Amino acid sequence: MAKSCILSEEMVTTQIVSRLPPKSLMRFKCVCKLWYKVIGSPSFLTMHLSNSMHNKFYSFISIVFKLTILKDKKLTEEEIYHVLRDSSDRKQVLLSLLNLCNNTVGDGPHLQSVVEDFTVPPPMGLAFTLQIVGHCDGIICLSTHAGSDRAALCNPSIKEFKFLPKSCLIHPPNVAYVYHVGFGYDSKAKDYKLVRIALSISYGEHPTRGEIYSLGSNSWREIKTDFRTRVYSTPGSGLYFKGNYYWYAFKQEEPEYHKEFILSFDMSDELFHHTSVPDSFHVTDGCYRSLVVLRESIALLSYEAGYGVPKTFEVWGTEGFGAGKDFWTKYVTIGPLEGIEIPLVFWKTDELLVVTNNASAVSYNLCTQTSKYLPINGAEASDIKAVVYVNSIVSVNRRQ
Repeated sequence: MAKSCILSEEMVTTQIVSRLPPKSLMRFKCVCKLWYKVIGSPSFLTMHLSNSMHNKFYSFISIVFKLTILKDKKLTEEEIYHVLRDSSDRKQVLLSLLNLCNNTVGDGPHLQSVVEDFTVPPPMGLAFTLQIVGHCDGIICLSTHAGSDRAALCNPSIKEFKFLPKSCLIHPPNVAYVYHVGFGYDSKAKDYKLVRIALSISYGEHPTRGEIYSLGSNSWREIKTDFRTRVYSTPGSGLYFKGNYYWYAFKQEEPEYHKEFILSFDMSDELFHHTSVPDSFHVTDGCYRSLVVLRESIALLSYEAGYGVPKTFEVWGTEGFGAGKDFWTKYVTIGPLEGIEIPLVFWKTDELLVVTNNASAVSYNLCTQTSKYLPINGAEASDIKAVVYVNSIVSVNRRQ
């Protein structure tokens, strides 16, 4: 007779429940008060997040992009142009997460994937300048940083959305500002933070100002900024990695020469730092820069500006990044590639996701030099943002 196996409550929690997807856990919270308490406890949140990040049995990346759907299908091209750029309710803005399977075995032209949509509520969902500015532990940060201080956090895995309070900064009258946002996790305070840099459009006439938002306190406070730096707004110019948020930035030293560097913000120490880039990088060379994570470090992608031209991507990295040893080396040159516009992210060491000139996403394999397509047609190329997304049950609607 076979012996029965009785699993302890601790084993059920640590080995089974903590490995379930967020959707299942949200349903299980409704079973009884005990499960509601266990699944909502800080220790379980930490355990589930760790399992999601280090699961050895499966791995995937979610391609996050903004998709605008027009409610009227009979608009002319001129009318479509105006609808996309106004704040009316004649359109619907979605955040789509394309869950891309890590297993790329197969000869077909497409990668296996599942698409999930998340509706961005108004008024932010109607803003033309809405951008995806960051991701950390399953939380996505949204901002309308071009001339507006609106920001929000959402966790698509559990369908949560949170508008952030208004800015604490009081600006001089009749002065226009552009906002650059960074989002990440403070491991010391065990809190999620959003840092925002306010730059006046009239460069040099007004000082740069900064503020920081804490999810734990749900409030903003001003922080010191003692630099006059401009931050690029090109795709891929900012990302979060291991406790720091990074922007690709520049400082004008001569009328036709910009000194480029990487500006970073430490979420725990709340300090800004500058890291040099290869000496050959300056704005007059007609190239864009994109920040990516490669080989567990920050790397740079350099590629030609201009629409419709064949793209060659140079990948630069440094072993001592962030430690005062900024010795950059060119890792690899990719291309030239026809029909490619914007690089997104390395989701594997040899797999680079890029955007084509018809707003499709392609995974390009550096070794085989072959491409596989992802089903995200219809988005605007400049609105596609790829992140190595982690499914989590971290809530944005409660204090930590």
